[in-house]
Amino acid sequence: MNAFQFQLYRFSFWLAPTTALSLWQGVSLALHDSSKQWMTWWAIVVTYAIVPLLDTVLGKVITRFTPEEQARLGRDRMLRVIPWICALSWFATLGWALSVVPRVLTFHWLNVAGFVISLGVVGGILAINVGHELIHRNNKAERFLGGLLLATVCYGVFKVEHVRGHHLRVATLDDPATARLGESVYHFVPRSIFGTYLHGWRLESERLARAGFAGISSVLRNEALHWSAVSVVFAVAAFAWTGGAGLAVFLLGSLAAIIELELVNYIEHYGLVRTRDAAGVLEPVRYAHSWDYSGWLTNALLINLQRHSDHHAHGGRAFGALNAHPEAPQLPASYAAMLVTALIPPLYRRIVDKKIDMLR
Repeated sequence: MNAFQFQLYRFSFWLAPTTALSLWQGVSLALHDSSKQWMTWWAIVVTYAIVPLLDTVLGKVITRFTPEEQARLGRDRMLRVIPWICALSWFATLGWALSVVPRVLTFHWLNVAGFVISLGVVGGILAINVGHELIHRNNKAERFLGGLLLATVCYGVFKVEHVRGHHLRVATLDDPATARLGESVYHFVPRSIFGTYLHGWRLESERLARAGFAGISSVLRNEALHWSAVSVVFAVAAFAWTGGAGLAVFLLGSLAAIIELELVNYIEHYGLVRTRDAAGVLEPVRYAHSWDYSGWLTNALLINLQRHSDHHAHGGRAFGALNAHPEAPQLPASYAAMLVTALIPPLYRRIVDKKIDMLR
């Protein structure tokens, strides 16, 4: 990667905060022209059709940064501010979306559904994906912002379970966020959601018990409870602003964002398993335990989420410093394209199971 390519790589991540523009554009057109109510679905069309096609055309970027370059990228002030800009973009989008709820409710119910799901899709990217990046940081303010973003879609417990649960148990049967070989998304998603909530609460209960807290003192110090309470505050604010309709949009949009996250979880680790040696010792997490894709556009929009193998091997490494690794299994298309494919389980298994067989 020459100097020009390196700078292009750095500045490409400014595309990430623009993810919300498709929602703003689509809903605004629908509000101003009743014949274009279908545009409430525009964010979904852009995210799961147009972007994957452009990703194929624009090609891949394979990063091979040296340790020195990775350290420099990890300290890069411009890259560190991008998640904060994404957060501001999401807060503005959520507030704007709630403000137009009364007008959107005059649409046909199918287009109202498009509005809610589109809000969830953008929330999955700007709230959950960006929150996921921030909760791995060693800076308290960044971790707090990450938790706050997750709370805006009612998934604050993810902050607890993901870092202290998923990253330790990934690619094992103990991890609810790892899809088993042959498991469909329709079985995996509810299992992962309930497993995340239950294990997050258990992790906090066990932590507090080790610290000597019990009873009401233990409950009040539970971080999972704290973030759930923040979600309640957001829900109350939505109700106070636009009544029951606003509350319903907030909750259903949050559910859509959570489902989108779990669909991504499905394709990130599907069918990959860590082995145990003769003594029963589990092998460490390796690059081979996450599915990667090096599409330039999608990685720019998702702040390198598809560099997932490096992320799991080095959880605290900033998104800009993540490398592609030849030993990591490669998906045939972007996460967005594979997510759509996963909705047709026989097709997904036909494509990915063959790749798993080749890895053995």
